[in-house]
Amino acid sequence: MPSTASAEYAPRSIAQLSATADEYDFDPAVHLRYWIRSASAILRQARVYDDEDVYDDAYILYLRYAQLVLNRLHTHPEAKKAPERTQLVSLSKKLAPILSRLQELKPIIEKSNAEYEESQRRLAHRRAELAKLRKSTETEEAHNKSRDEVDRADDTLDMRGLGAADHPELLVLNQQAQLPIAREMESDIAVHNQYAYPSLPSRDIASLPSIPTILPPEKPQKLPYSAELPEVVVRPNKSIEHKPIAATEGGTPLRTVFLPSELRSSFLEVALPNTRKNLETCGILCGVLNRNAFFITDLVIPEQDSTSDTCATKDEEGLFNFLDENDLFQLGWIHTHPTQTCFLSSVDLHTQNSYQLMLTESIAIVCAPMHEPSWGIFRLTDPHGIKAITSCRQPGLFHPHSEKNIYTNAKRPPGHVFIRDGLPFKIVDLRNK
Repeated sequence: MPSTASAEYAPRSIAQLSATADEYDFDPAVHLRYWIRSASAILRQARVYDDEDVYDDAYILYLRYAQLVLNRLHTHPEAKKAPERTQLVSLSKKLAPILSRLQELKPIIEKSNAEYEESQRRLAHRRAELAKLRKSTETEEAHNKSRDEVDRADDTLDMRGLGAADHPELLVLNQQAQLPIAREMESDIAVHNQYAYPSLPSRDIASLPSIPTILPPEKPQKLPYSAELPEVVVRPNKSIEHKPIAATEGGTPLRTVFLPSELRSSFLEVALPNTRKNLETCGILCGVLNRNAFFITDLVIPEQDSTSDTCATKDEEGLFNFLDENDLFQLGWIHTHPTQTCFLSSVDLHTQNSYQLMLTESIAIVCAPMHEPSWGIFRLTDPHGIKAITSCRQPGLFHPHSEKNIYTNAKRPPGHVFIRDGLPFKIVDLRNK
């Protein structure tokens, strides 16, 4: 299922959110149990976003869940079979409070969007005011520069010892230079008559003070608003959200998955007895959604049947109950290739497809301790790889796929998985001892 969490916040109307909620492909060829798990994962994500006050993403996911349960799942060919029929009834019982919450969220989102639009209008008005102020300041600076040039010309003449008494022609030049300034002063006095100006002393023109000393005091600038831009209304706590920095081949943002660096070595220790027997071992990567990023917090070792080339989980209901009881997301899987190299086999591709149908960010970690590279983190390409595997009807466990670029590296860079030291996790072994 595609991720809905937006990389950048931009207000969306209820109509736009509703359209986004319907942006998924329902394929009846996919087993119904995967769609049921997908619906549960959607609802869990919606509740997380709702608790974090990310109401637009919560609205999308609540509505997607409602559409899936009301309009899609009951049309599936397996809908009348047990235990799927019982599970569908359970999903339907959750609809009433979800539909009620959708109605509560609509006015909240509309009010938030209106506040955002109003803040943008204030911001645009403020920017226009500041632009006018800058233009006025630039004009005044240009005018002051012109007057400074006249002052420097007078100072230069004085430094050369050219007095008006010895050179009468300078008197004419001085008068001509001062005429426009005097006129400007008269205009300023007419406009700003609240200021007191010094009177011109009665003495010889050669001993007059320089022009700047007889200009009016500078008019103080009074702004109608603070020079600071108004605060923009944004989504609550958006500043601490983990923004997606990777995307699928189709452009869908991929939320970041944080993987504890010590998890792989701990898994290899658990798998060592099987590895020595050339038997594969698999584990389920489980975790939580927090501020738009997934954190792997649990490595679950399920009941399983193993061979040298395969590993199949058993008691899926027990595994799903564990996830539900602990409010965890299924974020992918990890398994060993005790004799083979590090790659996704045809069996692995189909297994990984079921994970990504439930959650787009799901990953597959392959450990090949006898080869180099000894491990890798992968995902199916989307939409190309997912469509190729979903539509595959070839019989048998191992069969070739003619399509190219079915899967790709998921580790950062360029993928969405970050490996971090010190992240806590625990191992839960569900196998019978």
